[in-house]
Amino acid sequence: MTTLSMNRRNWLRLMGASALSLPLTTAPAWAAGAGLGKDHTLILIELEGGNDGLNTLIPYADDNYQRVRPTLALSGRDVLQLGGDMGLHPSLSGLAKGWERGQVRLIEGVGYPNPNRSHFRSIEIWNAGLGADTKETQGWVSRLMNQSTLGLDADGIGLGGEMGPLRGPGRFTGLEEIEEFFDQAEALRTAGVLGGYDDGTMGAATMMMDGGHSVRPSGGNAALDHLLSVHSNAVGTADLLERKLRQAANRDFSMPDSALGLQLAAALQLLDAGVTTPVMKVAHGGFDTHAYQAEEHAFLLQELDTAMAAFERAAREIGVWNNVTLMTYSEFGRRFHENGSEGTDHGTAAPVLLAGGKVAGGFGGARPSLAREDLVEDDMVHTTDFRAVYAGIVQDLWGLDPVQAVGGSFTAETILS
Repeated sequence: MTTLSMNRRNWLRLMGASALSLPLTTAPAWAAGAGLGKDHTLILIELEGGNDGLNTLIPYADDNYQRVRPTLALSGRDVLQLGGDMGLHPSLSGLAKGWERGQVRLIEGVGYPNPNRSHFRSIEIWNAGLGADTKETQGWVSRLMNQSTLGLDADGIGLGGEMGPLRGPGRFTGLEEIEEFFDQAEALRTAGVLGGYDDGTMGAATMMMDGGHSVRPSGGNAALDHLLSVHSNAVGTADLLERKLRQAANRDFSMPDSALGLQLAAALQLLDAGVTTPVMKVAHGGFDTHAYQAEEHAFLLQELDTAMAAFERAAREIGVWNNVTLMTYSEFGRRFHENGSEGTDHGTAAPVLLAGGKVAGGFGGARPSLAREDLVEDDMVHTTDFRAVYAGIVQDLWGLDPVQAVGGSFTAETILS
């Protein structure tokens, strides 16, 4: 009997989202018929905490905006003007250049009916992709899976934060740092039957080996059978990714030394190694700006912009810029009015930002009205359902029917040119 000394959180991440929920059915691969599934990768960038959309994509000429944000409002002299009466935050100079090249799309007013202002509940709604009333925990990406395969290496790879949209059945892998992933993959390969654990680690888990093969007691335990099936799939996925990564050139992409920069560097390594997956997910935290927002928000947006610009440069160098789309999203925007602490509280609608070599540049969605008579509870009303954005992603990137992902028919937002 051997003790397995792998951290439980890392083990579950490497096993993938399926191990977290342990459903009793499996759907191991990307949906059949995907036109671009093997050629185009979506990189989801979660802005954790609720990004202030009004101070990201800024209606600087709107008197209502200037009126309700006496310390936070930016003027036309401050913003990076996009034409008309809209501008980007001055920290987003890289995105502004992408806009000028026609490779950045700004979808305005994104949210959902009956908005929830709880961090945890609202991000669950975004992850599930089914609206405010759903109790579903499976991610919208996972719901696109079925029993067919196109030979992709993984159905999705989480590089930062929670698995979120990738949570549920499928061949998903959590990979935060390449060398650590190699160590975790080796530990996963040696894992057999898992015992209980009681303190948040795998220290008490054991495996029993017989002639070099894992064995387990019989008894028809469906949950255990599923866990072992997930383990087998995870081992196969980990082996394949490790082999490709070790064979690839070990390039220095000169990415920023920030958490987001390092996550996007891992994404570049995977792409450079020829790993095929439809979705990678990264996270950029700190956007819960209740007090003294101006300086902190500027710093967070600068980190985002610097990392995205560096990713674009490297992706162009290795020839994959036309095959990736980066998309930011957040659990909600901030309130229309600033609060008494020179910050903003949990709000409703916010823009979604997209960038990539094939992205249809320009504006999408529709601008929320800031007029008093159009506000609800003194806040903006969303104009663009986030499920319409997901529907556009599913159709334009992968050529799939989005109904399975979003649970209904929505007029899809344009994503690619």
